[in-house]
Amino acid sequence: MAQPTQMVPEARRTSMGPFHWLRSLFLIAVKMLRSSKSGPTFVRSFLVLKPDTTIYQYMVAIYYVFQTPEGEFRVEMSNSRRKGDDYQRDLAMCRGVYRRAVEHYPQLQTGGPFFYDSQNSLWSLSQLNTEKLSFTIYEGVTNLSNFIKADFVLYPIEVAKELSTNDIENTATLAPADADKRLHQAIATILADGPKANPDVITVNGTTHYSVRPVMGAQEAIWFPNGDRSSLLGVTRAVKTMEGFEKQGVFMSNDMRISLFHTGRSHMTLADYFRTFQGFHYHLDRNDVVARNMLKALKNFRVLLSYGKHARDGNDAKTIPIRGFGRKPMDQEFTLPDGTLTNVYEYFRNRYNVELELTELWTIESTVQSGGVGYYPPELLRVIPNQKVTCQQMTPQEQSAVIRRSAAKPHERIQTTDNVAAAVGLVPRDLSGFLQITEPLVVSGIVLKDPIVQNCGGFYDAMRQEKWGIVFLPYQTVRNAENVLFEEMHRSGMAFDEPRIMYLEPDSQFQGEFQIHRLFQEAKDNGIKFLLFIIPSSIDYQTEVKVCEQYYDILTQYVKKETALKMRHQRDTRANIIQKMNMKLGGLNFKVVNDYLDKENLLIMGYSLSKTPGLGDSEVTTVGYASNFMDHPQKFAGSYKFVERTDETFSTIIHETLRHSLQKARRARNMRAEKVVIYFNGISEGQLAMVNEVYAPQCIETFQSLRKDYAPELIILAASKTHNERLYLDSRGVHNLPIGTIVDTTIVSPVFNEFYHVGAKAIQGTAKPVKYTVVYSNRPVKMEWVEGLTNTLCHEHQIIKTPISIPVPLYIAAECAKRGCAILEHRQRLAVGTRNFLTTVAEMNRNYGYDETHCGRTRYNA
Repeated sequence: MAQPTQMVPEARRTSMGPFHWLRSLFLIAVKMLRSSKSGPTFVRSFLVLKPDTTIYQYMVAIYYVFQTPEGEFRVEMSNSRRKGDDYQRDLAMCRGVYRRAVEHYPQLQTGGPFFYDSQNSLWSLSQLNTEKLSFTIYEGVTNLSNFIKADFVLYPIEVAKELSTNDIENTATLAPADADKRLHQAIATILADGPKANPDVITVNGTTHYSVRPVMGAQEAIWFPNGDRSSLLGVTRAVKTMEGFEKQGVFMSNDMRISLFHTGRSHMTLADYFRTFQGFHYHLDRNDVVARNMLKALKNFRVLLSYGKHARDGNDAKTIPIRGFGRKPMDQEFTLPDGTLTNVYEYFRNRYNVELELTELWTIESTVQSGGVGYYPPELLRVIPNQKVTCQQMTPQEQSAVIRRSAAKPHERIQTTDNVAAAVGLVPRDLSGFLQITEPLVVSGIVLKDPIVQNCGGFYDAMRQEKWGIVFLPYQTVRNAENVLFEEMHRSGMAFDEPRIMYLEPDSQFQGEFQIHRLFQEAKDNGIKFLLFIIPSSIDYQTEVKVCEQYYDILTQYVKKETALKMRHQRDTRANIIQKMNMKLGGLNFKVVNDYLDKENLLIMGYSLSKTPGLGDSEVTTVGYASNFMDHPQKFAGSYKFVERTDETFSTIIHETLRHSLQKARRARNMRAEKVVIYFNGISEGQLAMVNEVYAPQCIETFQSLRKDYAPELIILAASKTHNERLYLDSRGVHNLPIGTIVDTTIVSPVFNEFYHVGAKAIQGTAKPVKYTVVYSNRPVKMEWVEGLTNTLCHEHQIIKTPISIPVPLYIAAECAKRGCAILEHRQRLAVGTRNFLTTVAEMNRNYGYDETHCGRTRYNA
C-alpha cells in the first residue's frame, strides 16, 4: 500500500477527529481533481440558501397515555419505530397534537416560520422567546377507546454551535456517519411542509408524495377492476450536498413516480373487498386458483380489526397484515392459552358474542405478538384504503402496464414532474429569500466510444451440446423445432448430439411439481446433463424447473412455446435461444476487444442483494455474486448465498467467495490477479463507511490468507440506481443521453470519487444513469480507467450484443440473487410443518445452493 500521507490531501486533516483521521488515512479512496469535459447535459435543480442565516432546532416529545389492565401505559409517539402504514398513522397522530399545540400557544402562531417533521424535530427561522412549552390534551386527537391523554413538550436543543446556512461543507465527509445532516433534515422538512398539509396527498417513506386527485396535463390513471387497483402519480424528492461549480452546494432533485394503489373504501369489510376480484364467491375453496391469485395480490395487505373494543376505535384500531388464508371458521381450530381446543367460529361467538355469517369463507392468517399465527374472519376486518401495491402483489400484466406508463419521454417526464410537484405542494412558500430553487443546471459530460465486438462469424468459443433433452407437454410440441435449433447451432459453430425428446405430463390436481421431479429423475437416470423445456405460457412451471435444476444438478433452459413458434421465421429469436445455451454450457459468444480484460491480470467481482423478501419477515436474505473466474477473462459466472439480515450483510460471504474466485481463476487460466475490482449493489450512502471499515479489510485478509505477501491493487465501488437524479441531453430540445455518457463533475460527491454512467439505450421513456462511488482504493485511483472499465463491462452480456445498464458481474449477481430467493421461498413453503423445513443459514446454503454442483461451475442462470 502507498504511504497514507500520499493519499489524503492536507486540507482534509482539520475536519476530522484523530480516530477518524487515522481510519480514513488507511482506507478511503480520496477525491481526485477532475479535468473539465465538454457536452451539454442538464439536471434539476439547485437550491440557493440565504447566507448567514441561523436555523433553530427544537425538540418535540409527544406521549400518548393509554389505560391497560395493568394500569396506565405511556408511549412516545414522536420516536416511532414502526414501519409502513403503522408509521404513517403515528406521524398523523403527532401532527394532530402539534396542530392543537399551535392553537394553544401564541408563540407558535407568530414568528417562525415553523416546520414540523411529524416526529421529534421542529425547525424555525427565528428563535422562540421561551425555554419550554408543554401542555396536555384529553380529547380530539385519537379514536382509541383506552386513550387517556396526550402530553406535548417542546424545548430547545443544547448544541455547541447553532446551525447555519454557511455549514454546507459539514454535511459531506469521508466518514458519512460523522457528517452533520441537520441542514439536509431542515431543508427536507421545509420542502415537505406543503405535501404534509395537503389532505389529497399520500406520502410514502417520507420522501414520495402521490396526488389522489388527477394532475393537470397528465394521462388518465390506469384502473384494474380485478382487486380495485388504480395508479396514482407522485413525485419523489432528494436533498443532498454536491460538488457544485466553484464550491459545494445543496441540490434538490425531483422525479416522477407512478405506482398502483389498493383503492378500497373506508368502512368496507375485507369480505366485501374480496368481491372486487373476478371469480370470487363466498363458497370458494382457498386452494382454488382464484383464491391463490387473490392471496398473491393481498399478501402483507394490512386490515383493521373491527370487533369488540376495536370496533369503537374506528380508523385508529389495531391493524394486522394478511399472511395467508386459513380454513373455514368452523374447521380452523387453535388452542387457547388455558389449553382448550376451539375453532374460530366458537371463539368469536363465545368471546365477542358475534355470530359469524360467512361460515363457508376462509379465515385470514396473520402473525401475533407472541410469534404464532392468529386467525380472523374477513367479515370482521376492515380495509385500509390507498395502500401501495408492492411488486410482489402485482400480476405481470399490472407490472407491464405501470412500466409502460412510467416510460415517459424526456420532455414529457420533465413537464409531468413539474406538474405533480405543484399539485402536491412540493414548492416552498415565500421564505423571505431564505430558499430559492434555480433553473436546471447545465453540467459537462463526455461520451465514451463503444468497444469493438469480435465473433468471427460464429461463437468465439462454441461448446458441444451432448447428452441433452427437449421437453414438451403432450400434444404441445413445436413441429420441427429440433431441426431449426440444429441449423442455428451449426451456423454458430456448436457441435451437438441428437437430443432425447421427453414429455411432461400436464398439471393434474396440482401434481405438476411431482411430474417435473419424475421427469428430472428419468433424465438423471439416463445421464442427461441439459434439458430444454418448451412449455406454453399458460402453464408456468419455470420456478419448479429451476428448483429441480439445483436439486438434480441438471442444467436447464426454459422457453415459452409461443417464442419457440417464432424461431423458424425470426433469426434473432432462434439466435437468442442458442446464445443462451452456449453460455450455460460455459462458452463465449463474442469477444469484446478492450485494454482492460485482455491486457491485465484482472479479477472483477460483483455483489448484489435480492430485492424480493423471499420469506416475508424472515431474517434470511439472499446475496448474489459473480466474477470472471472461468477459463477466459471475459467469461463471467456466479451463484448466491443465504445470509442473515444485518447491517453488514455482505461481510459473511466476502472471504469465502473472493478466495474461491481467486483460486478458480488461477486454476482455470493460470491467472494470478494483480488487480481486483469489486462492485457492490445494495449499499446506501450511509453504509459507505462500512465498505472501508469492514469489507475492504476482509478483502485484504483474504489476499493474505492465500499468501502472506500477496497484495494486489484493490478498488471497491458502490453502484446505485436508487438515486433521484435524471440527466438530459440539451441539444435542440430535450433528449436522452447517448450510451457511454459519463458525468463526473458538479453533481457528484464533494469528497468521494463519483460518476454517473449511461450504460444502455432507453427503449422507451427516459434513461436513468447508474451512479458509481469509488469508496476504497489502496493505490492512487485513475478515474478514466475505472470509467472505461465500467463502460466496457456493460457490453459483456454475451446473449445480446447491445449494452446493458450495469456491468455484467453486477447483472449476473442480481440474477443469481433472484434465483436463490425464488428457490428458498419455494422449497421452504413446501417444507412448512415438516422435518424438511430448514432453520439455519448453513443448512439452507448446503441444501439449496449450487456450490457443490456441476451447474455451479457454469453460467447456469444465463
